[in-house]
Amino acid sequence: MKNYKQIGKGSFSTVYRKGNDKDVLIISTDPVKECMSLDWFPESRLFPKVKRISCNEDGSQTYVMKYYGKVTAPKRQLNKRAYALYKELKNLSVLCLDENLMYEKWILAFNSLSNRFKNVIEVLQDAVDALTNYGPDICFEISPRNIAATKSGNLVLLDCFFLRSELRKVKKKLEDNNLI
Repeated sequence: MKNYKQIGKGSFSTVYRKGNDKDVLIISTDPVKECMSLDWFPESRLFPKVKRISCNEDGSQTYVMKYYGKVTAPKRQLNKRAYALYKELKNLSVLCLDENLMYEKWILAFNSLSNRFKNVIEVLQDAVDALTNYGPDICFEISPRNIAATKSGNLVLLDCFFLRSELRKVKKKLEDNNLI
């Protein structure tokens, strides 16, 4: 990782960039990244291309992905259609006490998007379907920290999906090691 600078860190992943490279390296234990790298996610400009380049001794994997700058002001950085989609996605909420039914709830939630996003509905539902290979407890969270905007202002969902059970494992490991 010589000459790489850490530019991001989340529950599952740490992101590094070398200088002004157009790509980033991601060290991750995230099953969603794995799913994306296996090309199980639908082909869509809504999602970044993620390529796995190695499996690491600690169980993590290394991926490469295009670098996207930070979104700090979605209304300003996204085009009108993309911002309207962002707002609708941000307003979605799923309350589900049975984790085995969460994926079904998200399918229904995405189906409630405006008809003008009909193609997006199918893409998001296909992503949920792909993630069921890892478990039914799929969650979706959208905020400026986990999206990107293309040069033309289109929305890219970088890191919006996660599995609740995997997040629980990460948090337990941190607690067990007195890191939180």
